[in-house]
Amino acid sequence: MHHGSPTKGKSQRPRHEVADIVRRHGAAFREAYRLTPGQDKALRAISQCRTAALGGHLDICVYCGFTRPAYNSCRNRHCPKCQALSQAKWIEQRMARVLPTNYFHVVFTLPSELRGLARQNPEKVYGLLLRAASETLLELGRDPQWLGGQLGVSTVLHTWTRELKYHPHAHCVVTGGALAPDHSRWIPARGRFLFPVKVMGALFRGKFLDGLKRVRHQLLFVGACSELEDTGPWVRLIDRLFEPLGSSTPSNPSLAPSRSTAISVATLTVSPSRTIDLLR
Repeated sequence: MHHGSPTKGKSQRPRHEVADIVRRHGAAFREAYRLTPGQDKALRAISQCRTAALGGHLDICVYCGFTRPAYNSCRNRHCPKCQALSQAKWIEQRMARVLPTNYFHVVFTLPSELRGLARQNPEKVYGLLLRAASETLLELGRDPQWLGGQLGVSTVLHTWTRELKYHPHAHCVVTGGALAPDHSRWIPARGRFLFPVKVMGALFRGKFLDGLKRVRHQLLFVGACSELEDTGPWVRLIDRLFEPLGSSTPSNPSLAPSRSTAISVATLTVSPSRTIDLLR
């Protein structure tokens, strides 16, 4: 490599990085909170990222002989430094497909009753969540009653809130219109309106729960979810979640259906920067 000044042209390192915080307070955090194996693995990876613990190589300038150690990255998907480049590439790919129209932001959320099952079976449950969400939007988009064409949808899975509480939900960036079946014209949405929330909720709920029933034999039931392995509790849970919100008032409030199809809808501006912020 060619090397001039050790600091010339180099961006200043942030005063504090996530890895610094993890290294300083990670032990205390582990004592205060019960972490899952995956969470513990991520913290350890972040604390070791780009340090001698992961090994590395030596950069040598062939002109002046300056040497500098370059340590390996952890490549953990939760590490902010390792994922920065991947995120930038993903955003760039998404932005290449952004159309000159307004967009809608739609959020599909799993009910609290299924969070334990989702944690134990993330691949199955997350897959169902994303498929049910995208299929709901695409099916309504094709319906002549609403648009009668092909929507554009980008879907992103989020599993935590800003407060780091487990809360699986899917964010969908949806075009404010659809391409006609014969590709001859663009069918715009009705201003600030995409689809009725109740219609989206009912269709999403049906698609997700139907898919959950089909993969039941492939699911793992342990801990608090172990009783769902029995037919009775499983059927009662599915029946309860199929009920429209507010259709009944159970005597036991803890059995009340949560917002299994909690959906919020907001219109986005056509600005690419706003779309980038949402995708990020």
